[in-house]
Amino acid sequence: MNDVNIVITGITGVGKTTIGRALATKLNKEFIDLDKCIETHCGVDIQTIFAIEGETGFRQRETEELSRVIKDATNYVLSIGGGSVISAENRQILTNAKNVIIQLYADVEILVERLTKSATKRPLLNSDDVRLKIIELYEARKEYYDEITDFKVNTSNLKPTQIIEQIQALLTKEL
Repeated sequence: MNDVNIVITGITGVGKTTIGRALATKLNKEFIDLDKCIETHCGVDIQTIFAIEGETGFRQRETEELSRVIKDATNYVLSIGGGSVISAENRQILTNAKNVIIQLYADVEILVERLTKSATKRPLLNSDDVRLKIIELYEARKEYYDEITDFKVNTSNLKPTQIIEQIQALLTKEL
């Protein structure tokens, strides 16, 4: 598994960062969080980028950073933002790099619970009805996730160690 790079994707709240970090540790790979790379490069948080440049500006920065990371990094687990898949260019970057792409997903009610407890501000979830917004975002992105995903893992009622075990089993079958 050392010669394969892994990308973790999915809608907000599924555990991309938590699982990506734990998987990288387990597989002795570098963990890269694309949103953190963007923040480091820009010197401000994602929320500020959205406030100043809107979603269009953020998505441009996301594509630039994704391209750089894929070109420069080796032996990694990369966690990408839930909306990264919207861009055809991003999907092409991800699939051309021959990454194994794992989509994490969870039941809507679980996501609502996780996100309402989370201290992390998510610009696209500014809504009076978080449940409806999650459904809208997922429906708008579903075909893109399906287009690039090699494996799907439901994180709804599993502990991170159980999710990692599932991913390792899927990777072992694939390789």
